[in-house]
Amino acid sequence: MAKQRARRKTPGRSSTAAAVSPAAATAFFPALALLATSCLLVAAVELSLSALVSNTALLNDQLPFGARVALAAYGLAALMVGVGLTFIPLLLVTWLGNRAGKTAAVRWTVAAIRALVVWLAVFLYMSSWALFWNTEVFLDRRAFAFLAAMDPVQVFHWVYPPLALGVIGTTLIATIALVRLVPNWVTRRSPDSQRRLVLAGGAMLAGSVVAALSGHVIYGSEATTPDLPKSEYAVMRDDRAGPAAHALAELNRRPSEDVPAVAAVDGDKVIRRPIISMEQYLAGVPAGGIKRRNVVMVQIESLRSDQLRAYGGTRDVMPAVDALARESRVFANAYIQASHSNYQDLVPLSSHYPLRSPGMYEYPPNPTYPRVLIYDVLKALGYKTAIFSSQNERWGGMINYHRPSSLDRFFHAETFKGPTTAQWGDLGFAEWVKETKSAGSVDDRYTVDEAIQWVDSLGSEPFFLHMNLQSSHVPYVIPKDFPHRFSPKTLDFAIMWGKFPIEKIDIVKDRYADSLFYEDTQLARLFEYLKKRGVWENTVIVVGGDNGEAFYEHGFAAHASSLFNEVMKVPMIVRAPDLAPGVDDRPAMFIDIPPSIFELLGLPPHPSFQGISLFEPRPNPDRSLYMIVQTPAATQSAIVRSGFKLLFNELDGRYFLYDLVNDPAESPRKNLASSRPDLVEELNGRLRFWRGEQLSYYADVPRQSREYPPVVKD
Repeated sequence: MAKQRARRKTPGRSSTAAAVSPAAATAFFPALALLATSCLLVAAVELSLSALVSNTALLNDQLPFGARVALAAYGLAALMVGVGLTFIPLLLVTWLGNRAGKTAAVRWTVAAIRALVVWLAVFLYMSSWALFWNTEVFLDRRAFAFLAAMDPVQVFHWVYPPLALGVIGTTLIATIALVRLVPNWVTRRSPDSQRRLVLAGGAMLAGSVVAALSGHVIYGSEATTPDLPKSEYAVMRDDRAGPAAHALAELNRRPSEDVPAVAAVDGDKVIRRPIISMEQYLAGVPAGGIKRRNVVMVQIESLRSDQLRAYGGTRDVMPAVDALARESRVFANAYIQASHSNYQDLVPLSSHYPLRSPGMYEYPPNPTYPRVLIYDVLKALGYKTAIFSSQNERWGGMINYHRPSSLDRFFHAETFKGPTTAQWGDLGFAEWVKETKSAGSVDDRYTVDEAIQWVDSLGSEPFFLHMNLQSSHVPYVIPKDFPHRFSPKTLDFAIMWGKFPIEKIDIVKDRYADSLFYEDTQLARLFEYLKKRGVWENTVIVVGGDNGEAFYEHGFAAHASSLFNEVMKVPMIVRAPDLAPGVDDRPAMFIDIPPSIFELLGLPPHPSFQGISLFEPRPNPDRSLYMIVQTPAATQSAIVRSGFKLLFNELDGRYFLYDLVNDPAESPRKNLASSRPDLVEELNGRLRFWRGEQLSYYADVPRQSREYPPVVKD
């Protein structure tokens, strides 16, 4: 015993560094004991989180109990391998430190590097679980690419601060434990106890590997039916079995389809139009035939169709918009082209599909591809042009897509001299956002004020005004002095992006309705001003949602996720002089807005437009409508045609087919993909062809100098 106590008091064993990664030649077994202890602790945390966080593989009651155990074991095995890989650089750092000497500077440097490695690993692990708790998606390359496209203020603009602070605090505590407390505890154990720790860790790893391999053999990883090219077991294994399992799947994941090297040559399927100058286009404008009407376009954030009486709503959420709808053409079957704003917001200005790369895309400075925005043409025709947006147009690089030279006024959150707010301003972030001026949103009342002042400053020239209103973005914040018509003044829970207590759906919908009513109140002021100024009767007005909003209809909340109709099918309302009001149920997309406005103004469609006019007298009822999502939450594409919708999940290769006539809610239990393989093949062929044409064009820079984006025929 005395010899054991003496050994414990030697400097090599009493220091914090000794158990973390001592020189392998002198203390390999204590280091192995520390590794085993760390694995056991992390495994306990992993099992606890898997049992407590909803919708993990362990809690999937659609799978047999044995499959769930095997999936949990797979997640543990992947995690313990990850801990082992993290341990290697710790050993290497300590070995190099020992080679460099025992000076204080070396000891502090080694300790700092060791702590940084452990902190980074723990931070990524806890952040991944926090992201899954919030969005049901673990950290992966898509999430990192998404975060890399934002500045720090934009990150905090949408992250729920208590969650972020909780991750930071937990990470610091765990790092201290793994760097100091656990090593000290392990070094105080006797050699027999250290051996038992190694055996326990080895048994845990071996048992996990055996259980995971058994699950793979018994439950398989592939299926033969069209709706499940990948089995439910494999999907759970790769996406819901834990952060390490998901990271391993990411290393092995291959794109679902390659970008075509060349475009299709079948002229019967694709329309290709050569690039022309603005002068050439204007030469085709009929002399004296243009109707010099003002144009006002309004995009309302997260506007669901069922919030308007014009679309079957049962209460007066937006009375001003509903009043507008009664004297407008209401398109009942209109789809947006992407479920997230940085893709969708530019569609009704450009008439271009937003699919430009196989993965997430950020608009670069000075894009190589041609883009003729609606305000480019109107500016060339003598219009005054302006954009008033309550959001920061730097999101996703959108500002790089615009053409400021064609705008007389470009207003957005970054340029506003008044207050901008973060969604969690009540927790102290608002002032930070205001000072940095790199993110935040403008209260819609100020945006409308600025628009009215700009119109009031104009002379007799016709004007083009595009507005983007943001108050209805999750978490649906409205000013404290504004009355609540539907929801309580204060809430006893948080509404986060993608998550809120599921039992609070009705209250959240009411708060959402209040935010829409607030926006409607601001629009009513704009409409009243246009009437008083005497320009209302000579103005084309287009109102639509930039996306819809989900409230757990398909297991997720908010938007920027799967392409279901609660997010993708939104209001589109067009009012114009001499345009008969009524409901139009033709298939419509938001890329159709520019050519439709041009027809109302007596202008020919620009060859750059990929959309068509919605006022053609004989619409095609079987027209194909295309849409995409490329975010950390989902990577999907979809087609709607002839009353059916095919949704393709590009990450796991699964197809979902819905009969929108008999199942407009797209019931999860009514996926027809396995029973209608013929229809899946037909629709998927059209979807893949469209996708291939888009991607091949944007991958071919020389071609972009010769022609506009291709138009796929129906």
